[in-house]
Amino acid sequence: MLFFLNDGIQENKSGIEHTQIQRLNLFNHFKQPAMIVTRQYSNELHQVTKHAGIADEDFVNLFDYFQNARIVKPKDVTIKDVQIDADWQRKSDGNNYVYTRNGHQILYVRRRNDAKKHIINLQYFDHFGKLLNVKWYDIRGFISVEQVYDWQGNIATENYFQPNGKLALQLAHLKDKRGQEVKTYHLFDYHGQDYQFTGLDELSAFFLDQLVTDKEICGDGPVGIIVDRVYENGWSVLHMKNRVARYMQLHNDHVNHNEDMLHSTLNYNYEWGLRHIKDWDGVIALTPQQQDDVRDRFGKYGTPIFRVPSAIVSNETINAEHVPFEKRKLHHVVTVARLSPEKQQEHIIAAWPQILKAVPDATLDLWGYANDNYDEKLKKQVKDLGLEKSVHFRGYTTNVGQVDDEAQLMVLPTRVEGLSIALVEAGAHGLPAIANDVKYGPSDVIIDGQDGLLTQNGDIDGLAKAVISLLTDQKRLAQMSQNAYKDSYRYSEPSVMKLWQKIIDDMNEKEANK
Repeated sequence: MLFFLNDGIQENKSGIEHTQIQRLNLFNHFKQPAMIVTRQYSNELHQVTKHAGIADEDFVNLFDYFQNARIVKPKDVTIKDVQIDADWQRKSDGNNYVYTRNGHQILYVRRRNDAKKHIINLQYFDHFGKLLNVKWYDIRGFISVEQVYDWQGNIATENYFQPNGKLALQLAHLKDKRGQEVKTYHLFDYHGQDYQFTGLDELSAFFLDQLVTDKEICGDGPVGIIVDRVYENGWSVLHMKNRVARYMQLHNDHVNHNEDMLHSTLNYNYEWGLRHIKDWDGVIALTPQQQDDVRDRFGKYGTPIFRVPSAIVSNETINAEHVPFEKRKLHHVVTVARLSPEKQQEHIIAAWPQILKAVPDATLDLWGYANDNYDEKLKKQVKDLGLEKSVHFRGYTTNVGQVDDEAQLMVLPTRVEGLSIALVEAGAHGLPAIANDVKYGPSDVIIDGQDGLLTQNGDIDGLAKAVISLLTDQKRLAQMSQNAYKDSYRYSEPSVMKLWQKIIDDMNEKEANK
């Protein structure tokens, strides 16, 4: 059993979450036991996993685990299921209800905007109008957490319940002598004992110890952990009492300045993990180039450096009918990436006026959710350049394949990458791509001149010329499309599984030598 360890999962998933889901599907296809593991609480967690196609049987969450709520049969909870004093007066507030007693609000019922108006939470107030507590319903239909408020309106205590109503876990929000928040977790009657933990990291280490020894989940075979978010989970993994095989996964550049790989400061996401590299059973790089760079700097410590790409092209995609190039939208360009500074969408926007001069009917769609309102900066740039008619912001999509099938060209002007799932997906859908030749990924995915073009980071004129050269040569672009389909076989399920098998073999060997 291999556990893929994350912090949380949301509807708008980053590349790491997409990687975990693809990897889980890959392992399921080859009948290799694996599960995704998260530690953050959300009452809508199982709606998110359902939308992501993650079965409850393939998923473990820390709070679910201690609440005995991993697999729960959903039930409808509506207003008729809430016990309300018959003397309270009710009035509507959109989908929600306000209940008053003697003119004072006593209860607020928040409901979902769905057909049955399922209950989201119940908010209770005292006769002065102060919020006392909020009872949150899990999306599956039971009260999963109660938040109790103090006189200042802050959450003082959070009580987490099992579906049968039994208190499982309590989080107390305390202050130390410097006024800094201290979170203390209390686990009640767990196998007949009570436990207390200072902070989520301590609780997570205990949780992982329970998980890797849980035969109902792990079975009888070897157990290992792939840590996909080292910054959040690394400490807990390395402080487990049960020693299992543990591997640190790199998802992007591990240094801040890749012009000096041997001496640059480390990416904060991986710094702690790499400072403790001797404590890992392996580090997983995404590309051969990164594998070499990590070996050059850290090889002296003896920790194996594996290489597995984060992107996987499914058999379904490999075997799908190719889109005839003439069916694609003429001169349509897309960028699929988070709207954030390191992705540098402002570069393709800056190059766009030159592109429009050569290809007046060219269009550009920017797909992806925004980090820290970065989209506002980009939208202002588009407005200032007068590009509103040809450049459009499309937001986050769960159907990237359709986007790739309709476009003629993808552009990724990023300054740093891990591998770029977006580029691999583009190639698998026959979409030629232009990307900066930066570490890591673009040069591993794009075969320059064959299925796309590599450009120099920061060269706006060069980027514009590259886009123009392809949009104005439809025959060449069509050939690149066919090449992209063929070249994507490098990331097929069998090809990637061969690389994962090396880590599985390593895990099995370590288990055999215990």
